[in-house]
Amino acid sequence: MRITFVIPTRNFKLLLMFDRQESRILDIRKFLKDDNSGLLAEVRDNLELFLQVTLDDIAGTVCWPNGVDFEPAVLYQESKDIDFF
Repeated sequence: MRITFVIPTRNFKLLLMFDRQESRILDIRKFLKDDNSGLLAEVRDNLELFLQVTLDDIAGTVCWPNGVDFEPAVLYQESKDIDFF
């Protein structure tokens, strides 16, 4: 499973397209609500950093300049299906 497209929103959500042609939405703030320190909290609490999300074509996932990334399967499980793409 790979992420093929990502769009960050100004309200800390990621619009994700998976290689299965499924579109999903993930609220990073809810996903990372229990992390109160470190690199994950930076992504959750800093809009400027959050909006810098990019797609790692080799790993097939999303990543941020501070080194945070996630397994695509985890993002799939934690996100909700949407009819967007």
